[in-house]
Amino acid sequence: MNTNSSSGQITILLAVSILFSFGFNAVRSDGLPLIASKQIVEGGRSAADSLISETTMLFQPVMIDLSIAKEFFDRGVLFVDARDEKEFRDGHIAGAKLAPANPGEILKWTTEDDPVVTYCGGGECDLSMALAVELMGEDWAFSKVFVFDGGLPEWKDARYPVD
Repeated sequence: MNTNSSSGQITILLAVSILFSFGFNAVRSDGLPLIASKQIVEGGRSAADSLISETTMLFQPVMIDLSIAKEFFDRGVLFVDARDEKEFRDGHIAGAKLAPANPGEILKWTTEDDPVVTYCGGGECDLSMALAVELMGEDWAFSKVFVFDGGLPEWKDARYPVD
């Protein structure tokens, strides 16, 4: 058996399969997106109730909108600012804590079972998601971590409390 011929055939078969798969996905009305989009949970009081219920189990951080962030704020949920210290000093959500270098230090302010909201500069800022993923990881195992996608800019635009 010629191995060059076999590996060439496998490569061609694989390439044709991939092209067919992408082509089929593209023409389907319910095709899968090639790039995942942000999924932000929207709502108000009832959505917030559901998200922080003792029976709700989260396996990854959940992105929330302004109305849920405000509902959590009103309930005294801990907000953690993932931006750097200078940006934090220039203004932050009222009562928020600056993310410590060691995320485990957040345990000084709350427990692993209490909800935590992370945020940063909004829009394209990924610092809050990176912090949230770290908090829910094996080392810290926080069970309810939420990412306020709009961040400080959206909070300020709504004229909500800032320090």
